[in-house]
Amino acid sequence: MVIGVSLLNAIVLVVLLGGLIVAGRDDTESSARQYPFLSKRIFASDQNDILINFVELRKKLNEYVLTNDDQEIGVYFEYLPSATSIGINEQMRVNIASLLKVPLVMAVYKDIEAGKLSRDQVLTLKEEHLDYDFGDLWELGVGSQITVKEAARLSLQKSDNTASNLLLSTLSPGALDSVASSLNLPREKSGKYIVISPKDYTSVLRSLYLSAYLSKENSNEILDTLTGSIFLDQLAAGVPNSIKVAHKNGEYTIDTSSQPVFSDCGIIYAPKRPYALCVMTNSNRTQANKHISEISRQVYDYVSKVN
Repeated sequence: MVIGVSLLNAIVLVVLLGGLIVAGRDDTESSARQYPFLSKRIFASDQNDILINFVELRKKLNEYVLTNDDQEIGVYFEYLPSATSIGINEQMRVNIASLLKVPLVMAVYKDIEAGKLSRDQVLTLKEEHLDYDFGDLWELGVGSQITVKEAARLSLQKSDNTASNLLLSTLSPGALDSVASSLNLPREKSGKYIVISPKDYTSVLRSLYLSAYLSKENSNEILDTLTGSIFLDQLAAGVPNSIKVAHKNGEYTIDTSSQPVFSDCGIIYAPKRPYALCVMTNSNRTQANKHISEISRQVYDYVSKVN
C-alpha cells in the first residue's frame, strides 16, 4: 500500500505532538514531585481546578464565630486551586507575634539567593541574642555556634526567639522591609508592635505556595520545614495525622494589660485540594486551642468530603 506524502506527514506530526505531550506531562509531574509543597499551577500551563461550592462552609464558619461572640475570632480561608476565599472578621488586626518569623526566614533565604549568606554559614551566639521566653537555644550559652539553616529551622518549628534574634542580626540592611513591601504587608502598629489581619497574613503563605518571592527550591524548603512544627494543638489538631500542614503559630501574652492573642496560619495539603487557613483569636490558651482546632476540623471536613 502506498501512503500519500500528506498523509505520511500528518502521521509524523501526530507522533511528534504525542511525544511532546507525554514529555511535557512527564516534566510537569517530575517538577511537582521535586517541589511537593508548591502549587501545581507553577508547573502546568493547563491545569483543571476542582470547583467547589463554598456557600455551606461560609454559613458554618459564620455560625461558629457568632455563637462565640464573647471572644473575637478572625478567620480567612483560601482554596488554593481556584483562589476562592471566605473571610469572617478577616480584617481583625492582632499583634503579629511569632508569625513574623516566617517573613524573617524568607528575608534570610532572599539574602542566600543574593549570595550575602549561605545555608551552612556558621553564626555565633552573643549575649544580646539570648531570649528565655520561647525555645531552648539560649541554653547553649554565649559563644555557641549554629548554622543559618539550623537557626531558620528552630525559628519556624520551635518558634525559638534566640534563633530568630540571631538571624535578624545577620540580615542585610532593609531585607525584612523588602519582604513586607513585596508582599504588601501592612506596617500598622499598636504601640510598638506590628499588627496584622488573617487576610493580610495569608499573602505570606500564598507567596511561598506560588514561589512568587523566592526560588522554587527555597519556597519549597521553607514550607517543608513548616510541616515539622512542634505545635500541634491548633490547626494540625483539626485534620488527620496523615495530612501535611505547613503552619506557623503565634502567641502574644507579654502585655498583661491587654487580652492574650493566639494565632495559627498555614497551608493544609488535603489530597488534590490544598487550602490556606488563618485563624486569630483574643482569648486564653485553652479557648484558643479549642476555637482554632474546631474551625480547622470544620474546614477540612467540608473540603475533603464535598463533591
